[in-house]
Amino acid sequence: MLAKHSMMAALAFGALLVSGCTADVPNPFASFESRCAKLPAARYDVVAVPFAIREVDTADIHELTDRSGASFAQHRTYGLTTVAFGHETQTELRVLEERGSGRTCATPHVTVRVSMQPVVVYIARELRGDTCRYAATRAHEMQHVAVFRAELADATRELRAQLAAQVGTQILHGPSAAELNRRYETRLREYLSTFMRARHDALNARQAQLDTPEEYAKVGAGCQ
Repeated sequence: MLAKHSMMAALAFGALLVSGCTADVPNPFASFESRCAKLPAARYDVVAVPFAIREVDTADIHELTDRSGASFAQHRTYGLTTVAFGHETQTELRVLEERGSGRTCATPHVTVRVSMQPVVVYIARELRGDTCRYAATRAHEMQHVAVFRAELADATRELRAQLAAQVGTQILHGPSAAELNRRYETRLREYLSTFMRARHDALNARQAQLDTPEEYAKVGAGCQ
């Protein structure tokens, strides 16, 4: 049987929260276009949720193997690291709506929080009495943790660099506030979904480089 040490990354998407407010325009006699031009500039903030790790050594090998998705007939999972890699997005549209026609202009303020929480490192409870194997298994899982931490930083940095250009900083226009909101929400959701799935695929590829037969053999051989 192969002693398996592995990771799991679930892709999680947060709710998009959209609220609108009417801009305070000092001159109601100015043209609609000139009033739209006075709306606050579009703003995009991208931040990483602080990285925190929880370690658990109360689950047995059967439970960890099931949790990893492996077959107990072929593998034994002694270490497992799981995360929920996703984002929460909060959007505010600063809205100006023309009475009568209903046509609307707006600018967005978007905050995206990229997260790897929770990060949970599992070590099989059967290893508690084996100091060497426990330490070797934990050291391997911490390699996975380091990749998660690096991916969180990379994803946050890339999204911060791309989001405004990809979604747009121009003044938004629509035939009504509801339609303008729908169009913008759809555009933002589609971009973030594509971005996060691409980063998730990149993360899986990076983690797969750690879970090789050679690495498993190395971890096991160190305590023989």
